[in-house]
Parts: sequence; C-alpha cells; structure tokens
Amino acid sequence: MTMENKIRKHIILSLLIIFALPIPAQNIKQTPAFRSGETLECTFYFNWKFIWVKAGGASLYIRDTIFNGQRAQYMTLLSSTNSTADAFFRMRDTLTTVFTPDLRPIYYRKASAEGKRYYLNEVWYTYLPDSLVKVRQFYRRDKDTPQYKEEIVKGGVYDMMSLLAYARTLDFASLKKGQRLTFPVATGKRIVPQHLIYRGKKRTKSDDGHDYDCLVVSLVEERNGKEREIINFYVTNDDNHLPILLDLALNFGSAKARLSKKSGLLYPLKSMRD
Repeated sequence: MTMENKIRKHIILSLLIIFALPIPAQNIKQTPAFRSGETLECTFYFNWKFIWVKAGGASLYIRDTIFNGQRAQYMTLLSSTNSTADAFFRMRDTLTTVFTPDLRPIYYRKASAEGKRYYLNEVWYTYLPDSLVKVRQFYRRDKDTPQYKEEIVKGGVYDMMSLLAYARTLDFASLKKGQRLTFPVATGKRIVPQHLIYRGKKRTKSDDGHDYDCLVVSLVEERNGKEREIINFYVTNDDNHLPILLDLALNFGSAKARLSKKSGLLYPLKSMRD
C-alpha cells in the first residue's frame, strides 16, 4: 500500500469516529476583551542555574482579515531568543490563529525552529450541522514523513492560541478559586483535553514599569491519564484581561514572559497600579 493510500485510509477511518470531549459550562459571563489593532510586546526570561536571564522577546498582535471569503480576525505570536540564549537553545516560533467574530477558530498554524529542529503544525476547522466540527490536522518534523489526521468532533474545539483569545473574554472573577473549565484542544497531532483553572488574584509586576491587579489562571494539559501544568497566565483584573505575565514550564526548565509594551487596547487599564 502506498503512503498516499495509507494516509487516505487513515482519514476515512477517523471520519467514522465521533470524538466527544467535555466542553465548558455556558453560563459563565463573556465580555469582549480586545479589538483589531491591539499589539503587545513581552520580554522573555529563562531560569539558568537559579538565575533569571533575559533571553529574548515576543510580540502578539490582533488584526481584522478576510479568510475564505468571511470576516475574521487573526492573532499572531512571534517569539525568538536573543544571541546570548541562542548559544544554549535557539528558538524562533510563529503561531497564528484565525477565528470568526464569535471566536470560533477557523485555522491554526505553528512554525517552530527549536534547537536544530524545525516543526510545523496546522489545523483546519469546518463547522457542520448538529454542532459537529470537522478538524483536519497536519504535523511535520524536519523532513520526516508528514502526519495527517481528520476527525469529526461534537461541540467546540480550540487550539492553544484561539483558546487564549476565548479565555480573555471569560469572567474568571466569578469563579471559585480552584474551579476549572475543560476544553478539547487540537495541537496539529491530536486532540487533547486541556483545563483552565482559576487560581485567584495577585498583584503582579510587568516590564512596563507598573504593577497590576491580576487574575491567575493555569493551563493544564491532560495526556495518558496524567495532568501537566503548561502555563500560568496573569491577566489584568479589568475588562481587557491583558496578559501581564506568563510562567511557562518547558522541557528544559522554566521561563517567564513579562509585558513590556502595549497599544490599541479596547478599554482603560483600571487594574494598573503605580
């Protein structure tokens, strides 16, 4: 059997499966939190032998677009290590998600150069009747054989970036500390359950010279019956839900991303403290 036929057979078999995962309760309040033109810049810090070292930067921006003939927005995250960090671990990542005005993802792409390896992940979403979504996924590492997967999923599905956009609209302050919301998330290789867990409130310092009153939310991935905390988000306790600090758990240690610049916000930053 040729590789093309194997891929086609795998897709056909996957289409016969209705893959259902828990979706969050729909009674949590949502408020628009961003608009086209918002641009954020962050500074990366890596933990190196118990010392936090400036290791690079990232920028995130949201813009209006037309995708396959329909109005949409895209959110792009560009991140890279600096020359100092490149000597230990070189990273150049570009993540983009495209979503409808009601925050349903349409397309996701992650292109990553990490160390000496290059990765490409893509996800396409097609919305069908009866709350079904066809999710097509593509993954390739370096010049290895690409992996394709296609599934029909019941209910909403997100990728990491569109989940971040959706989460910014949620009223986490109305939740109890420790309460979690569960989402199915497409990675480009598989769909896995991920949890957003509300951790409470904390005043947090950014790199723009201000402190902010923040809500703390953890992103926890579930795989093979085990949970792993991926990111802690510190977002402003106001209508912007602006990411001020991200604590990241990496395969080789830990990292932080602190907000350094911001523009194009939808609301005044009422959570900002001098």
